[in-house]
Amino acid sequence: MLIGDGVLHSLNNSDENLRNKEAERLMENVVELQKGQALEPELAHSREQWCRNWTADEIEEATFLESDVDFGVYHSTPIYDLFYDGYSSLETGLKLKENNPKRVKLLGDVDPLGKDAIDEMERQVEEYGVDGFKTYPTYYRNDGRVRELRLDDDLLPIVEKAHELGIKHIGSHKVLPLGPVGIHNVDPNDVAEIAAMYPDIQFELLHPDIHYIHEIKPMTANFDNIWLNLELSLGILALQPRRFAEVLGELVLHGDPSKIIWATGVPLVHAQQYIEAFWEYQFPEDMQEEYGYPELTDEMKRGILGENLINLYDWDADELREHVQNDKWAERLEEEGRPEPWSCAGIDVEPEPAAGDD
Repeated sequence: MLIGDGVLHSLNNSDENLRNKEAERLMENVVELQKGQALEPELAHSREQWCRNWTADEIEEATFLESDVDFGVYHSTPIYDLFYDGYSSLETGLKLKENNPKRVKLLGDVDPLGKDAIDEMERQVEEYGVDGFKTYPTYYRNDGRVRELRLDDDLLPIVEKAHELGIKHIGSHKVLPLGPVGIHNVDPNDVAEIAAMYPDIQFELLHPDIHYIHEIKPMTANFDNIWLNLELSLGILALQPRRFAEVLGELVLHGDPSKIIWATGVPLVHAQQYIEAFWEYQFPEDMQEEYGYPELTDEMKRGILGENLINLYDWDADELREHVQNDKWAERLEEEGRPEPWSCAGIDVEPEPAAGDD
């Protein structure tokens, strides 16, 4: 089966990229977050390993050589209030797509409060051929105030321009606050509002979690153009597996499992550990009995792990399969075998010694 990662990043975690104290605090939090999301402790990054500017070469090797992932979508991020380059830069995404044009789709980004935002959208579509755009719900000001950016308000010109340009994909960070913002700032209900206005644009609501779950779960059932992206949410499988069961169980039971997208946010976690864990995952029996969660069938898992992403971005499954079985990554895999996780970054992953070992 084909496996697709709904979020690829090349995060610039270097100290030089941090714009202010709030960015420094966020980075310390993310260091601990990625440690907690590692299903195996030895796959977590130390602070020294994490706080680097991850390159396109490292991300593509971790994804297409070190794991079973066949294709993915790179999300550049407009987090210019905290990071000088926006954090997951468009420039690195362009290189990743240029290196893997049949395996990678690309979401561009613009500063929605910048005077040249609309012109920049045109440029990215015309010069780079971006497949969509990524948006964030807040902008942190140095005086401590937070500017809330709703899709049906401040971000509406971005959506309108995307529609004019024929763009079919908008990814919207929601649910999980980023930096010193309140939970009310990441309310996902504006996604429903704007999806009704623009039915020909596909909106990805990222990071569905217990917060706002009752608002989120009917969205895929009531809207043909709202999809749920599990980046960061997937990490709950390691941190709080029963909470993950509640999140995914509610989405499957009350929504549409064919519009749930598997995503890692690599390098936040290594994809291979979560491919294997998700394929073996099943809702606990007591939660199936108490809440009525259905069995996670192989068909559902195949959909979430890849087929849904194929449908969302209109990949030709047969062409994609033919390509990934014969391209440079297939050749390297046959010649070299699969490297250990994070070999791409020169990180030597060794299991921690068991208790009692010398």
